[in-house]
Amino acid sequence: MPALYVVAALAGGLVGAIGFAASYSTLEAAALDWGFGPRLASAFPVGIDASIIAFLALDLVLIHRRTPWPLLRLSAHLMTAVTIVLNASAQKGGLSLSAKTLSHAVMPVLFVIGVEAGRRLVVRAARLAEGQDTEGVPGHRWVLAPWATWLIWRRMKLWRLRSYREAVRMEKARTIYRMRLEQKYGKSWKRIAQPDEMLPLAMAPYGLSVDEALLIPEQEQAAQAERDRLAEERKAKKAAEDQQRQVEAKKAQAAAQIAQMEAEGAVSEAAAAIQARTAAAEVNAGADVAAAEAAAAAKAEAARQAAAAEAAARESASVLAAKQKLAADEQAAADALQAAADAKAAAVDAQRAADEAERRAVEFRARTARINEEVAEREKRVADAEKAAADAKLAAADAKRAAADAEGAALDAEALLKLTPTERAARYIARIVLREHGGDAERMTVEAVAEVLDVAHGTASKRRQEAADLIAGGYTG
Repeated sequence: MPALYVVAALAGGLVGAIGFAASYSTLEAAALDWGFGPRLASAFPVGIDASIIAFLALDLVLIHRRTPWPLLRLSAHLMTAVTIVLNASAQKGGLSLSAKTLSHAVMPVLFVIGVEAGRRLVVRAARLAEGQDTEGVPGHRWVLAPWATWLIWRRMKLWRLRSYREAVRMEKARTIYRMRLEQKYGKSWKRIAQPDEMLPLAMAPYGLSVDEALLIPEQEQAAQAERDRLAEERKAKKAAEDQQRQVEAKKAQAAAQIAQMEAEGAVSEAAAAIQARTAAAEVNAGADVAAAEAAAAAKAEAARQAAAAEAAARESASVLAAKQKLAADEQAAADALQAAADAKAAAVDAQRAADEAERRAVEFRARTARINEEVAEREKRVADAEKAAADAKLAAADAKRAAADAEGAALDAEALLKLTPTERAARYIARIVLREHGGDAERMTVEAVAEVLDVAHGTASKRRQEAADLIAGGYTG
């Protein structure tokens, strides 16, 4: 094949070069006869023939850049017609149907054919590289079955079915499926058949094969299950976020309570300190009072002795004054004794208050430590619960992903084996039995099979038996 490419390239290039040379010489001579100057006559053929190559080259560039402009190719074809007409009319006698006209026109025709062949090769190579090339429909099919061929060609173009053989195979499968429905339901099968059974025929204009159309309900169920899973995940995530917010709120509330209790403890401690200082001051005052009492007693005793001596010395009017002074001193001493007793009672009350404040401070510190321990334990339980939930979700997601991968691999294998819908349904039931019922087909009821496949009870029983036979024959999914 590479040698054939080389031969085609050399032969095409040679034909194109000969055609260009012949057209150039013909148009140059004709340009001189038509009144062009020597220099312009030499450039005139290049402007005519080179424009064809330029327009086709620009067309290829724009196609490669995915911005095609049909006017360029139309202009190239127009210039092709112009060069053919000019070459044909260059012979003496003008444009007429004769051998001379044909001999002048044939070379530019060969040149244009060579250029168009090159353009077609480049375009096809580009389409093959981009995966956009489509097989053509054989001509005899257009003659023998024009309408059916038109439908196949239309589907290939609309839905990018690049293989003609694949399109024919899909059409055969749809025809067989239609005949099976007619055998199953009779002449009125279009009205009696289930909507899911009509999917392959309803989706035929959209380029879907029978197997692809029959898988649509399963794909929709899988997509719905995936949407439900995502919704559950979002719901669980929102619940976890709400729970986290509640925990944060409880933490903030506990912190506020702790701060309040600490403030109350600080106030209590300050009050106890003040009361202690007051008690100390009162004790000191009591000591001063005792000293004052002793001094007053000594003074009173001295006054009494002095008064007795003075009374004994003389009996005069000053004795009455001394007695009055002695009575006043005795009253002052009694007042001092009462003040000392009051100071002692206040000191006892201050000590009792200090002891009570110390006891409350100890209880407050113990309660604060207990609250901190409870908060830490609650946070640990919440963290453990969140981790367990995350692990469970991850395990469930892995299991679902593994099941989906296994199902996809099984479907790919069935597609490669080109199994019938019946065989695919039996294998699908066999996979469900292996996955959910431990390989025992009897544990899966016929009603469950009928619901999964959406078929009649008798058909469901057959599919279950076929699945059991597959498992017994070593099928593992």
